Amino acid sequence: MKKVLAILFCATALVACGQDDGIEHQKCGGYDVEMRFSDTGETMNANINGDELELSNVVSASGAKFAGILNDTIVVLWNQGENWTLILDDDTIIECESK
Repeated sequence: MKKVLAILFCATALVACGQDDGIEHQKCGGYDVEMRFSDTGETMNANINGDELELSNVVSASGAKFAGILNDTIVVLWNQGENWTLILDDDTIIECESK
């Protein structure tokens, strides 16, 4: 019985951690990226090292891709499965990892 209660407690804690604030947190090289998706999935609000921007969902051959402009820089956040990639001005590609 104690084992079942311990497993139930751990599972509840993990679920609670996964439902924190609805924000996806990523570390992309030297960039801290926080992403919050709209209910429709058409847009994403992102905070990149303290700078806010809205990205729009764009056509992608695979995965989900969001693009926008921040301080004259084209910013793309692209997701395939569980992996995110930050692309700046179409030529700087930075792999991301969950924080």
